[in-house]
Amino acid sequence: MKKDNGLSSEDKKKRKKKIVVRVIVIVVAFILVSNIIATKIIYDSIFTRYDGTPAFDLTEYSALIETREEIDIAEGKETLKGYFYDVDEEQGLIVVAPGLHAGADDYLPMTEYFVEAGWDVLSFDPLGCCESTGKSTIGFSQEIADLDAVLDYAEVAYPDEKIVLFGHSRGGFAVCSMLEGEHAIEAVVSVSGINSAMEAIIGLSERYVGKAANLNYFNLWAYQVILFDKATMDIQADDLISTSNVPVLVIQGAEDHTAPTDEFSVYSHKDEITSQSVNYTLCTEEGSNGHTDLMFDEDGANDLLMAEIIDFYTEAVAE
Repeated sequence: MKKDNGLSSEDKKKRKKKIVVRVIVIVVAFILVSNIIATKIIYDSIFTRYDGTPAFDLTEYSALIETREEIDIAEGKETLKGYFYDVDEEQGLIVVAPGLHAGADDYLPMTEYFVEAGWDVLSFDPLGCCESTGKSTIGFSQEIADLDAVLDYAEVAYPDEKIVLFGHSRGGFAVCSMLEGEHAIEAVVSVSGINSAMEAIIGLSERYVGKAANLNYFNLWAYQVILFDKATMDIQADDLISTSNVPVLVIQGAEDHTAPTDEFSVYSHKDEITSQSVNYTLCTEEGSNGHTDLMFDEDGANDLLMAEIIDFYTEAVAE
């Protein structure tokens, strides 16, 4: 005969209910913790360290490489590798901000064009890339801090230079982020730039899991707030362009499938940008209308696009 431990049927029901509630709480907590852990693992796997090399033959730019000055730029406990290209009678200084998982050498075709057009150039390997230190690239927002450190260096090392910015993809977001701050910037060119870190990470995630990616929005946002801070995560390129008087040129490929014309690119927000100092160029020619190929191909830089950029810079620094 089983003992009932002196419990009434009502007490037994309450006890069962408590057990069920506890089990549900444990299961939900396990799911949440597992989701947070999975978010971190997947996120970190996207922003791994990059030690790759350009898709083109570096020997084609050996003369340019041999003349540059290599610079170590401190960023906290880390060190960014910078590269300075000096011309005799410079028009100003172009600072080049690379895209995600790219280094300074990936932009040698554009750098060569800028130098030949009479501009000093300062390019750099972002944190966690190529010759810079760092175990990972950390996130889309990391290049804001990278570029900030590079500009701090440039303003001391080259105090008489008029500084303009050139950024691609993640770098296109970073250069727009400098529109609000202490740096004296004469002009900004954002090529295939993303509009914000959260828009980009969610937009890219949707390609793998569809709209379900939005269910993990909070975890992705919270993890990046831990990595950076809330103020950094609130940065949106369209907002900064709208509130700035600095001339901005937004360049976009019509067939850019990485940062498309209609989602999470700076260009996709053009109807919301209110600045009178912004211009847009949409590249439509086949073979020169993607995320990267709009800038250069196997023959070198896109001469027409580079000429437009140089004209834009020249007009900006002359004002």
